[in-house]
Amino acid sequence: MKSNHVPETKMVEWILGTLPEKEREAIAGHLDRCAECRELLNSWRGLGIEKTAEYPRPSLAHKERIWMKAEKRKSKTFRPIFGLTAGLASLTVIAAVFSKLTFDSPRESDHYQIVQNEEVPVQRIIHNPNTKRFPIQPLSDFEDMNGMIWLNDTTREMLMEINGLDVFSTRDYQLWIIYTNDEIKGELLTIDNGSSRIFIKGEDVKDFKLIKASLEPKGGSRKPTGPETFIVHLKEE
Repeated sequence: MKSNHVPETKMVEWILGTLPEKEREAIAGHLDRCAECRELLNSWRGLGIEKTAEYPRPSLAHKERIWMKAEKRKSKTFRPIFGLTAGLASLTVIAAVFSKLTFDSPRESDHYQIVQNEEVPVQRIIHNPNTKRFPIQPLSDFEDMNGMIWLNDTTREMLMEINGLDVFSTRDYQLWIIYTNDEIKGELLTIDNGSSRIFIKGEDVKDFKLIKASLEPKGGSRKPTGPETFIVHLKEE
């Protein structure tokens, strides 16, 4: 292996049997020599994910469901060994810095301001007669999620509150804003006790066509890659 330890994502794929033969052999050789990775392997096997691997090469959606179920169970039952914990902590810091540069820095094409989980004029927005309400309906595998989007084209404001968000150690929720010209912009969601509030104000708001969110690798993605959690259409078709 090129790194000191097998990444957890590769460990799961190795257990599921979805890796190419050459890569499987390399990981097997590493496991023979590395006690820490063997301990991690046994922890993942203890979650029972092998039982869910019904086919030699599961579909992407099937693998995502396995991953999310394992993540939920792992967060409750599995305590990573110290060496890997330190490594993951370092990666988290790097990812946080990258996400700040990628998503929170001003972009010339953005014409809106955004704040998350802070004091915002909620009552003024939701009680404005020109404000439209859009319930958030979760997609499959995210049934516990619920929330609302309030949109006011006149004041150029959008407020979103969402609850029932599970926290994943290797994934971030990312909000995707799709414009009427099909341009797409991503914003990482900050989770506070399973909830998130995001407030956007600016000229761009009137051009928002669709809001959706997905689970992305830690630090976010340039474009949607993970399983979608909800989709809300803001414009009439």
